[in-house]
Amino acid sequence: MSTDIILEQLRPYADRLVGNLDPRLIRQVEIERFDPAIIAGYLALPDLTSMVADILDEFGYDTAVPSLTLRPLATGQRIVGPAVTARQSRARRLAGHALVNGEKPRGGGIDQITLTRAGDVFVVDGGGGIDASSFGGLLATASHAKGLAGIVVDGSVRDKASIVRSGLAVWSRSVTPRTGKHRLELVEFNGTVTIAGVQIRPGDLVLGDDDGLIIVPPEIAGAVLEKAQVAASRESVLVAALAEGRSPQEAAKILPPSKW
Repeated sequence: MSTDIILEQLRPYADRLVGNLDPRLIRQVEIERFDPAIIAGYLALPDLTSMVADILDEFGYDTAVPSLTLRPLATGQRIVGPAVTARQSRARRLAGHALVNGEKPRGGGIDQITLTRAGDVFVVDGGGGIDASSFGGLLATASHAKGLAGIVVDGSVRDKASIVRSGLAVWSRSVTPRTGKHRLELVEFNGTVTIAGVQIRPGDLVLGDDDGLIIVPPEIAGAVLEKAQVAASRESVLVAALAEGRSPQEAAKILPPSKW
């Protein structure tokens, strides 16, 4: 998309942008959002990511990221929302040189959050780096105030305690006290990113819980939800039967053992 088109799409945000985000790094401003009923339907599923992972196998997608790879900062987190993406790289110039010479870091800063909407999931491809923070307390405060569903960082975050206190749901590869300012730079906003080996496009549906993360392509999100709801209903009957001590033969009639 040309820079002129991007600048035109940025016009409604002009009074809220502070100039952190270079328009030349933006691939798209607006993304398609989901019907709220779709979001609510996914959030109502038990065992959210594992159940949807099974359904995605039927569609030929393997988009699971285990929690051991990208860890939730707190237990009990659950998110469902469309992805707004950012891709970072190690800065070309040494951090010390940039600081001494007063060079402005090439980052997106708060402007990235300004271009999100409530319910979005901000996804940061930090290349898996763990030595400098891609996301910290100030952006977390802005994200929480904006009403974002959550944050996913394939890299490090910092200010863990304050993020957890805020209630913002965050998954990351690591936690570090070291700032990413002058060490990391934004190279693309709202383009395709890779998170722990999984491709994520702007507008993809991101699901997260204690088991990890799952990415659902938007074109099949409705069909996946329908199948997951049917599976959840059958599993609830099976769980009740097993809890009552029903025989394996009786349980097998509720849901074939191959589906267990």
